[in-house]
Amino acid sequence: MQTTPTAQPIEARGRRRFRSHYGKDALPLQADSAELEVAVQALTRDQMLVNQALVEKILACERAELALRESEQKLHELLAHQRANREAERKRIACEIHDSLGQNLLALRIDIVMLYQHTATRHGRLHDWVGAALDNVDTTLRTVKQLMGELRPAGLELGLLATLDMEVRKFTRASSIACRLDAEQEVENMAPDEDIALTVCRVLQECLNNVFRHSLASRVGVRLGLREGVLEMTVTDNGIGFDTAAPRKSSSYGLLGLHERLGELGGELHVASDRAHGTKVTMRLPLLVSSAQAPPTLP
Repeated sequence: MQTTPTAQPIEARGRRRFRSHYGKDALPLQADSAELEVAVQALTRDQMLVNQALVEKILACERAELALRESEQKLHELLAHQRANREAERKRIACEIHDSLGQNLLALRIDIVMLYQHTATRHGRLHDWVGAALDNVDTTLRTVKQLMGELRPAGLELGLLATLDMEVRKFTRASSIACRLDAEQEVENMAPDEDIALTVCRVLQECLNNVFRHSLASRVGVRLGLREGVLEMTVTDNGIGFDTAAPRKSSSYGLLGLHERLGELGGELHVASDRAHGTKVTMRLPLLVSSAQAPPTLP
């Protein structure tokens, strides 16, 4: 008579081993619960250490990011302070040149002109020497005037438009490149803060210098407009253009400085260039109506 196999005892079934999540044999099911608890505690402790290490790394990254932002902010403040000091020093030197060297040269010229007139009839040879000296004084006066204009734009006290017009005329005389300035009616009637006027003038000077040195252009157009409290200036030339995606050259750091300077005042500078259609530089700068009003936000 065949007997039916008896079911395995529960204890025997409990001794079956199973594979853990990590592929290793886990404890037998019938193992003492204390051993299982020790293993769980060890895994939990390891996990807590890993989590703590991750938290420390995240906090370290956040501290480094905060320190980097603070360093960048301090750097921007330092650059702004240096630029302000440089403009103040330029203004002081220009005033010193005007009040001392310029006035002395003018007085010297008056004396030489009088001597030139008195030697015209009886002292022909001396008259020629005095005439040459007068030419040298006039050349020196032009150099001094040019130097003063580079230190501080001529006519800045007369207003923004008058200052830019002088810069355009000076560029045309020096380069023989046709340059035209067009301004909307709103710009003609406005009187911006001196810092803004000086910044706009520096932008124009840098753009015109780049045209003269690199573009091989025959025509330049400068246009000023006002859009909802934001001054817009575009400088366009018909030169050879350049690749804006090419690596930065040392000569382009002037534009980089303008980016920084405009950024301090809430403005922006955009450069578009094509080798077949020349270059267009667009400046947008919010106007400070008064110290109690915040500048408009650029869209």
